[in-house]
Amino acid sequence: MRVLVSSPDAALTRTLTEEIQAAGHALVSAGEGLDLVVLDARSEDLEAVAARAARQGTHVLLFGPVERLVDLPEQVDEIAALPLQPGEIVARLALLDRRRRRTTREKLLVTAVEAAGDVIEIADTDAVLEYVNDAYERLLGVPRREAIGKTPGELVRSDAHPPEFFRAIDRALARGEVWHGTIVSRARDGRQVHFETTISPVFDGDGNITHHVGVKRDVTDRVLADQELRRANEELARARDAALSASRAKSRFLANMSHELRTPLNAIIGYSEMLAEEAEENGDASFVKDLERIRGAGKHLLGLINDILDLSKIEAGKMQLFVEPFDIEQAARAVVDTVQPLFTESGNTLEVFLGPELGAMKADLTKVRQTLLNLLGNANKFTNGGRVTLRVGRDEQGVLFEVEDTGIGMSPEQVARLFEPFTQADASTTRRFGGTGLGLAISKRFCEMMGGDITVESELGKGSIFRVRLPRRVGKGKLVRRRSSHGPIDARYLVLVVDDDPAVHDLLVRALGKRGYRVECVSRGAEAIDLARSLHPHVVVLDVMMPGMDGWAVLKALKADPKTQDIPVVMHTIVHQQDVGYALGAVDYVVKPVEPTRLGKVIAGHAEQGDAPVLVVDDDADSRELLRRNLEAAGYRVRAAEDGRAAIDAMEELLPQLVLLDLMMPGVDGFAVLEHMRQSPRLKSVPVVVVTAKALTEEERRFLTGATQRVVQKGALDMEALLEVVTGRVHSAIQGR
Repeated sequence: MRVLVSSPDAALTRTLTEEIQAAGHALVSAGEGLDLVVLDARSEDLEAVAARAARQGTHVLLFGPVERLVDLPEQVDEIAALPLQPGEIVARLALLDRRRRRTTREKLLVTAVEAAGDVIEIADTDAVLEYVNDAYERLLGVPRREAIGKTPGELVRSDAHPPEFFRAIDRALARGEVWHGTIVSRARDGRQVHFETTISPVFDGDGNITHHVGVKRDVTDRVLADQELRRANEELARARDAALSASRAKSRFLANMSHELRTPLNAIIGYSEMLAEEAEENGDASFVKDLERIRGAGKHLLGLINDILDLSKIEAGKMQLFVEPFDIEQAARAVVDTVQPLFTESGNTLEVFLGPELGAMKADLTKVRQTLLNLLGNANKFTNGGRVTLRVGRDEQGVLFEVEDTGIGMSPEQVARLFEPFTQADASTTRRFGGTGLGLAISKRFCEMMGGDITVESELGKGSIFRVRLPRRVGKGKLVRRRSSHGPIDARYLVLVVDDDPAVHDLLVRALGKRGYRVECVSRGAEAIDLARSLHPHVVVLDVMMPGMDGWAVLKALKADPKTQDIPVVMHTIVHQQDVGYALGAVDYVVKPVEPTRLGKVIAGHAEQGDAPVLVVDDDADSRELLRRNLEAAGYRVRAAEDGRAAIDAMEELLPQLVLLDLMMPGVDGFAVLEHMRQSPRLKSVPVVVVTAKALTEEERRFLTGATQRVVQKGALDMEALLEVVTGRVHSAIQGR
C-alpha cells in the first residue's frame, strides 16, 4: 500500500516509518495517490487531513491518547490507542488492506448486479423484498424505494396464475429446492411481462433458510413470438386442411367426370367398332371410313381424358409405379412398330439407332413406352417431310433415349415453358397442329417419378433434340409425391404396437427405432383404441391373440371410429388368418371403355361357356347392351340388371358364374352389391369383375381391398417383412395426410 504518516511527534513518526517500510509498504507524501493515512489524533490539522483523505477515497488509521479517540471524525476507518505496541500499526494496516480489497469486490458485485439486464430480488422467508436491482424498476415500472418492504404479490401480481401455482412454488422453496419456471407479472403500466425465473434459497451456518434470491429474465418478446407462430401454424393448418379438402373435392370431381365422360365413350367406341366390322362384312366401304373416323375421334377424346386424369394423379401424389424388368431393345422396337404407321402417313422418315449390349432395365415399362410414344409423336407432328431419329444407348447415369427431329424447332422462350401443363409453343402452333399440351408435362413427371429427367435442346427453324435419362434400376414401385418447396418432412413417425408380450415390445422398439420411428407400446386392446384416438399414429401393429379384447375386436373398433378408421393396421399374429383380414375383394378391375380383347381375357379366366350365366350389372343401357352382345358373341349366356337392386334380385333367383359390376349406379350402387355378396354364404364365392369408368378414391379402394393392409406372421424370420410392411404403410400414410 502507499502510506502517509502524519504526527507532531518526530520520534514516533520515525519509528512508524521504519516499521511500515520494513513491512513492504511505500511511504509517500501528500497528493501522490495515497491508499492510507496514518494520522496522529494530536495533529492540529486533524480535521482537514481526514476530510481530504475522504475526498480522495483514502482510508484513515487514527492513533493517539484514548481521550482523543472518543470524538472521532467521520472519515476514520481504524483506531489505535497510545502507547502503541511494536508492530501494532503494521498489523492494523494489513487488516485495513483486506477490508479495502473486500470493499472493492463488493462494489464491483453491486455494480454488476445493478447493471444486469435481468431482475434480481432478495427476499426474506416471508417473501418480503429486502433488495431489488435497477432492472426491477426498468422492466416493471415500480420504484425501488416503493418495492422494498413489500411482497411481489402486493406489487406486480398479474392474476395470470391460479393460487395453486404459487402454493407449489412455496412448497418447493420450503423444502430447500431451487424453483424454475415462468412467472407472468403485471407492470405498473398494465403490461403483462413474462419472466423466466429461478428462485434459490440462502442458508445460514446452521442450515436454516434465511432468504431467497430470485433471478428473472424478461422473455415476453419470445413468448409473444411463440404465440404468433402458433397462430400462424394454426392458420397454416387450416389452409392445409382447406387444400386437402379441395384436393379431395377435385379427386371426387375427376372420378365422377371420368365416369360421365367414359360411359358415353364406351358406347361410341364400342358400337363404332361393331358397326365398322358389320359394314366391312356387308361391303359398305363408304360407311367403314366414316365409322373409323368416329372411332378415332372417340379414342382421341379418351386419350385426352386419360391424360388429364394422369396429370391430376401425379400432382396429387396418387400415381403409382409398377416396376418390372424388361429388355431395352425389345421395348424400343415395340414403340417403333407402334408409331411407324404415323410416319408413313406423314411422309417423315424414322431412323433408329440402338447401341450395343443394351441389356435389361428395371422400371415402369408402361410409363417408359408412353414417354417415348409422346416424344416420337410430337417429333412427327412438328416435322414435315423431314427426318426423326431415335437413339437408345447407355451412359454413366443409366439409360439414354434421344429423339431428334428436323422440324420447326423452338425459341428459348418457348423451351422455357415447354413442360408446363396445357402449354404449347404459341397460339398459332395450337391452331396449326392441335393438341392439348399435356403429353410432355406428363412424360416429364413420369421420368421424375422414376428418378430420371427429360431435357431439350432446340433451335427455331432447325429442329429439336429431347433426351430422356433413366436409371437402369428404378426403386421399388411406390406412391410418389412431388417434393414440396417448403422443405423436407420430419423423418420420425409414430408406430403403435399392440401386443400382450413384453418381449415383442422390446423387439419392435429396437427394430423400428433403428429405422427412425417413434414407438408406443400397449398390452391391452382398450388402451390401444384410446391411444389411437389421441395420438393418431401412422401405423398400428396389432397382435391377434390377446386376453380380453382380441386383435380382431380392436380392428373392428378402429375401423368403426371416424377418428381412427383411416389408420393403416398391420396384423401381427402367430396363426394363419389372412382370410379374416381381407374383408372382400374383386377378382379384377376393368376401366371403361373396355377393349373386347381385354374383356375376353378377363372373363375367360373366371367363367366357362355353359348354362350358368354371366350377370352384367350397369345402369347405362348402351353399356349393358354392348357387354351383352360381346359376351354372347363369345358364347356366354348373359343376364342383365339395370341397377344394384335388380342385380341382388337376379342373384337370389339364379347363381351366376361371374358378375360384371359397375360401381356408380343410382340407388343401390356397386359397393352395396359387393357388401351383400360378402354377407351371403351362397354368393360370397362368386367372382366379381368391376367394370367401371369411375376413378376410385382411396377410401373406395380400401373398401374393395379390405380393412387391413396385410397380415404378417410372427417370428424372427419375418421381422424384416414386418419392417418393410410398416415402412410402406407409414410412407403411404404420409402421402395421404
